[in-house]
Parts: sequence; C-alpha cells; structure tokens
Amino acid sequence: MERGLLDWPGVVFGLVNQPLVAVLPEPVVLAFWALVSSWLTMWVYRRFSNQEKMAALKPQIKAVQKKLSNYDGEFSGLFPLIRENFSLAGRQLGLALGPALLAGVPVLFVLVWISNAYGVTMPAPGAQVEVRAIVTTSVTTSVTTSVAANDADPENWQWHGTQADPATTDEAGRAWRLAWPAPDRSAELITERGEDVIEIPPAHPAPVVHKRQWWNTLIGNPAGYLEPSNPAEAIYLGLPKKQMLPFGPGWMRGWEFLYFLLLIIGSLGWKMVWRIH
Repeated sequence: MERGLLDWPGVVFGLVNQPLVAVLPEPVVLAFWALVSSWLTMWVYRRFSNQEKMAALKPQIKAVQKKLSNYDGEFSGLFPLIRENFSLAGRQLGLALGPALLAGVPVLFVLVWISNAYGVTMPAPGAQVEVRAIVTTSVTTSVTTSVAANDADPENWQWHGTQADPATTDEAGRAWRLAWPAPDRSAELITERGEDVIEIPPAHPAPVVHKRQWWNTLIGNPAGYLEPSNPAEAIYLGLPKKQMLPFGPGWMRGWEFLYFLLLIIGSLGWKMVWRIH
C-alpha cells in the first residue's frame, strides 16, 4: 500500500484500533475516535490561542454591542460605534483564525484514516457487485491502430474468473454486475488483446481504483493504482458501505454522521470544561 503524507499517522491509529475492535463493536470504537478527535482539536486550539487577550476582548465587544442596541441619537453618531464594533470583531477573528486552522490538523489526519478504515468493506463471496470502467479518452488518436482503438472500447473487454452480466453503457464507459470472488480466488477484466485492466478483489477495500494523481502524494489510495498505460482511467467498485447505525436513512448510517455528530458534541463539551474563548 502506497501512503500519502497524510496517511502516515494512520499507521499509529491502526495499531491502536486493532485491540479496540477485538473487544468492542465498531460503532463504539468510532465514537472513541470522534471523542479523541474533539479532545485533540480543542487542546491544540487552547494551547496555541491567546486566551488572555480573547478574554479581555469579550467584555469590550459586549459593551459596544450594548451601546449600539441602546443608541437613540443622531444617525451620524452610529458610525463611531459601528466602526469600533467591527474593529473589535476583526481583532477577535485575527486572534482565533490561526489557532482554529491549526486545530483542524489533528481532525484531518484522523479523517483520512477513518475514511479508509470505516468507509467500505469487501462483499461476501458471490454477492452481486456493480463494477464500472471509465475509459481514457486520449487513448484513441489519429495514429492509433484499429486494434488499439478496439482495445480502448470496454464493449470488447471480458471478465475471467467470475460470472459478469452487462449493466449500463454510455460514452464514459461501461458497467457490469458480477459475482464477487472468494478471498482465495480472483477475477480479471481483460482487453481484447489479452491485457489486464484490473484484478479483483483488490488488496484493500476502496470504492475506486484509478491512475495515480498529484493529490495522491497527500492521500494515497489503499487499493493501489492503475498503470499509466491502462486503457481505463478509473474502475469504480460498488462495494457495500459499513453501517455504524442500524436505523435512519442511508446517509445517516455511515461513519460520517456518527463521527461528526460526536466530534461537535465533544468539542462543545471540552470548550465548556476548559472555558475556552
């Protein structure tokens, strides 16, 4: 597995996660990581923000806002109060912005790891999965032979090692519904010339396998990458999403809802406990 720069903290997270999932349900473990994230982000914010200056600004802002709400004089007299209010608000924003951005870094590291660990899972052997190939539009050129042109057409590709039925086809590519192979077996998508497009199952579950992009320097794809010469630009795998909650609409059952809900609740809790401004 090739890792990006943001993936490396996930190695430590994975080591901590292994004994947790061995004894606790995954939703409980996810809740643990959400609360750890809330503690980390608020600790970083409190550590690197000037709480004394922010505490001193708070009564000044309240005093100006009270003057504004109680003002009953000439319209021209409002401008000094409005200017002072904006000035104090700007100073408060300036004091909070940098630490707030810095406080988001721990959450970013956890998010990159969690999206891989709790995003999708491998289907059961024999389960029907939709696999969609997006072709590279630049493969066919004026000097490309007819064989190569046919090779870039997913209509001529065949699956070996599993039963696959055609699904939807459009200008961007083609999809199949296929029986997912057992862990000790594999299935290959092969072009008309016998070149491999992709082999499944991948080493790690991921919703897409694509050619390496510049942003993979930061965030790697756990399933790896297609070769630059591959006639497909990307292969989308309809892997089942992990469900953290057994109730609610689909968007609520994945890791995102539970994680962000507990992250917000935990952050507000630490803010009150530490009396953070």
